[in-house]
Amino acid sequence: MGLSSSKTKSSSAPVYSAQIEGAAGNINSAYSAQAPKISAITDQLGGLVPGLVEQYQQGDPGVKAAQGYNTDVLSGKYLSGGNPYLQQQVDTTNASVRNGAAASLGTRGLTGGSAFSDIISRNLAQNESTLRYNDYNNERTRMGQAASAAPGLSAAGYLPLTAIQDILQAQQAPVQSAVGAGSGIGGLLGQYTNTTQKSSPSLGAILAQIAGNAAQAYAGGAG
Repeated sequence: MGLSSSKTKSSSAPVYSAQIEGAAGNINSAYSAQAPKISAITDQLGGLVPGLVEQYQQGDPGVKAAQGYNTDVLSGKYLSGGNPYLQQQVDTTNASVRNGAAASLGTRGLTGGSAFSDIISRNLAQNESTLRYNDYNNERTRMGQAASAAPGLSAAGYLPLTAIQDILQAQQAPVQSAVGAGSGIGGLLGQYTNTTQKSSPSLGAILAQIAGNAAQAYAGGAG
């Protein structure tokens, strides 16, 4: 019956509501204070993008020069072209070798003759071969170093693009800060609640209680 129905009311209240709301207010205050600064910094970074795009398109002069030199070394330009000072070094040292050999042979009484010429020729040939081999070997070493440097020089040409990518990522900072503040506040206010229930008895229960009380009173009087 409709008279026997009962009503139940429930209410929820945050536990430590004052502390939680205070902490949420602190988060909101910190975000509000820092948001303009974050936006200003990201705007300044964004202003660098056009210059970086132009730098990438035109190429950095230093990087281009280094890449050009590295390419020349790898192509063997200095290996085939030779050292312009090598012949001068050969001539200078050959004179010293000839004089030294002649002086050494003279002390042995071997000056003049075919043996003298043969010994001098061999010494001069050995000196020149050593100098030219060392020069060749040094240039091959530089070619190896150039090969190792090539990937880094190639990557250097893309540094402006890397900087642009970093700026684009940094421009997400205001949004990330807002999301972080919202998550922090939501996490505080959305947890730890108490539930209180209140029930109202039905009319039939109230009448039954009255009748029971009356019966008890009557029984007590009759006794």
